[in-house]
Amino acid sequence: MIDLLWLLLPVAAGAGWFAGRRSGERKPEAYWDYATHFHRGLSDLFNDRDAIDEDVFETLGSQVQDGADVPTRQGRANKDAKTGLDTSADTVARDTADTHIALGKLFRRRGDVERAILIHEALIERPGLDESTRVDARYELARDYESAGLLDRSEAVFRELVDRGERVQDAYTSLLELMESQHDWARATELATEIAGSSVITADESLANSVRLRLAHYFCESSAEARSAGYADEADALLSKALEHYARSARANLMSGGRALDEGRAADALNHYDVVSEVRPDLMPEIIDAQFRALAALGDEQRTSAFIAGLTGQRNAYSVIRRTREEIASREGADVANRFFKDQIVKRPSLRALRDWAKDQLDSPRTRERDKVATVVAMLDRVIEDKPAYQCAHCGFRGNVLHWRCPSCGTWDSVSTIIGAEGE
Repeated sequence: MIDLLWLLLPVAAGAGWFAGRRSGERKPEAYWDYATHFHRGLSDLFNDRDAIDEDVFETLGSQVQDGADVPTRQGRANKDAKTGLDTSADTVARDTADTHIALGKLFRRRGDVERAILIHEALIERPGLDESTRVDARYELARDYESAGLLDRSEAVFRELVDRGERVQDAYTSLLELMESQHDWARATELATEIAGSSVITADESLANSVRLRLAHYFCESSAEARSAGYADEADALLSKALEHYARSARANLMSGGRALDEGRAADALNHYDVVSEVRPDLMPEIIDAQFRALAALGDEQRTSAFIAGLTGQRNAYSVIRRTREEIASREGADVANRFFKDQIVKRPSLRALRDWAKDQLDSPRTRERDKVATVVAMLDRVIEDKPAYQCAHCGFRGNVLHWRCPSCGTWDSVSTIIGAEGE
């Protein structure tokens, strides 16, 4: 692996030289394009731990271990007369520093946090490096501290970056993730409120929406904790704040719908559930039973019929199909309900639907080989019980509990119901 890397380096250098020759008056820019992409690719390679042998870690890290120096920007600018490329120590230092930052990230991902800290601290203290490189090293140092469990130090460095106006967006995001990992929702709420008012964030509409959504989740977390502790009024107030900051939060509307239904406000509950089904249609299995209970409490037959008609005309998750079948059976009879059921499971087949259909055959007087059907049902039961119900769209984490924040990657609103042959 090491021999291959050394063989590739001259090829990469030759490619950069050739690009400089062909770029005419834009030779320096062509070189920097090449250098930027080369080091970005190197960083991506270092971030892929599985792509590198263990020997590479030891060889690349030996210079740091032995106290090897990092080149500085000091030195007279010097351009090659033939290529026009900048060969000064300034260029060498910039490229080498990028490599050392990538190397530090590599060691952190490997679990060698102490060595990562040494690399990034050395870069920060090295005189002569350009400020942008020093900022990148400072940010990575904060990540190193976090990986080492030195959360106070990590937070202090992230805060320093924010105060200095350096990598503000990244530092803010990392601070939020730091507080989320500690479940410190009060401080996370305070920080998210500060971020929402920052000019750096408000200038980007998509980023501002992301912060508001996160803030709504923090209020929901605090509301759930307050309710568990017996502070119902405080919990309701926190839930209202969640909707104030992000009215289309699926989680806040789902929780508010439940509260409204418990308090006998069926119309309000349905309004909240309508938002959930619009924003996160994958959550329909979570609310379908509550929707039918709210419709029954409201007593509006026309609205109930319209709701069922809407479900009949679309492809639904199996939990929605099963619950709607029960409602149709109670209103229009078993034959109509069974026709709806058969039509829906053909549109969206699943193992659960097949299992329940087989169970129906056991109850049918026309079924002759009941033992064989019962065996099929038993086999499907065993297959289904081993299948997870939810999956994170970001990292692929699977489980049987709906998490609003993925326990694996920490992404909000990425875990949803698995809909398909093996799920709903």
